[in-house]
Amino acid sequence: MLRFLLVLAALALCTSAAAQAGPIVRVKVLARASTASVIVEPQRGSARVYADRSSTPLATLLPGTTVTLERVSDRVRVRYPGGTVQAGVVEVVPDEGAPLSIRSGTHRRSYHGALSVERDPERQASLRLVNYVPLEDYVASVVASEYPFTEIEGVKAQAVLARTYVLRAANPRNPFDVTDDTGSQVYRGAEVVTDVARAAAEATHGEVLRYGTALVEATYYSSSGGHTANNEDVWRGAPISYLRGKPDPFDRDAPDYRWSTSAEVAGTLRALGRRYGGTVTGFEIEARAQDGRVTRVRLLGNRPQTISGNEFRTVVNGAFGVRTVRSTHFTVTRRGNRYVFEGRGFGHGVGMSQYGARGRARAGHSYRDILAFYFTGTYLDRLDAAPTVARPYTLADFRSAPAVEAEARTRRVRFTGNTETDEPARRTAW
Repeated sequence: MLRFLLVLAALALCTSAAAQAGPIVRVKVLARASTASVIVEPQRGSARVYADRSSTPLATLLPGTTVTLERVSDRVRVRYPGGTVQAGVVEVVPDEGAPLSIRSGTHRRSYHGALSVERDPERQASLRLVNYVPLEDYVASVVASEYPFTEIEGVKAQAVLARTYVLRAANPRNPFDVTDDTGSQVYRGAEVVTDVARAAAEATHGEVLRYGTALVEATYYSSSGGHTANNEDVWRGAPISYLRGKPDPFDRDAPDYRWSTSAEVAGTLRALGRRYGGTVTGFEIEARAQDGRVTRVRLLGNRPQTISGNEFRTVVNGAFGVRTVRSTHFTVTRRGNRYVFEGRGFGHGVGMSQYGARGRARAGHSYRDILAFYFTGTYLDRLDAAPTVARPYTLADFRSAPAVEAEARTRRVRFTGNTETDEPARRTAW
């Protein structure tokens, strides 16, 4: 009986520690890499290795010792100082709250929190690595990875968006909440975190952006080119009232405020044909939004069809690189065997311009002002208080994750207004 009571007390302490730790984010790391094996090592102190969710550690890693995890059929081979076993899932949990170092091929990363490793069902012969990381450590790393500037008010605005994004994306029904690449937010782990990124995460600790009761779609990009975009002018879907296009004069210092690039004609048409079928012989700009962004492109050939401006941009950039058609705010002319694109801005243009945020911060605007400008009618809200620094990570924290739960998606608000010019766009086939 006494032993049972001690176990209950220990579990209560673990649960209390987990509650004090704040939300935990599950990040699929090295998401774009084919990871057949990975070497894990505690940076400081020790770490415990668990197999198949046992409560008894398979091994304890001391400083300088490693565990090697390899994909073998549908299992994970575990090579540790005491031997070799196979398991369905392996968990590595640091004892002192210090980061774990991982090595896989040319990749070298370190992560706060714990690591779960199992076969990747979506990629043959690859492992799926999921980092269970405290929310504020995640935010600091995303800010350092995504936002290259140091003006603190702009950095704080980015921190609020990074936190809002991941909380909105979290879904306990999925094996992870986000990936570590541009499919979600770029997250490069603990080593990239700068002093200003950590300061911004701490200064905005727990703050999120809401519209009504829901978390906003926290979209951001490099440069608006002087005017942000309505969401429906870039992506398919209903208008969202807080994602309205507007003039953005503080974006003018961006290196991509105006740009000119070119792409081979034959390669462009082949790429469009591969993506949409048939033989594409040319295209025409069919419609533009009021700010000049291309909203519809008509493909010509044996299977004529209309695609969005953003889809056109995605296909061309897939063939020639992301800096070819840098935004949907462009014009195109044909010069010999090349298309010449001239445009403004870099990125989709919906939500916060990072160069615009920097310009506003330099002009003395607060992060609250910056967010209020780019996300019309929204407000800041704060989550329950929780520590902002890494702390000893317990097995209970890890096993009880995800502590982050998805909130209801923002209701699509009907927007009554014409977002395109009243007169038909002048069409020229290319």
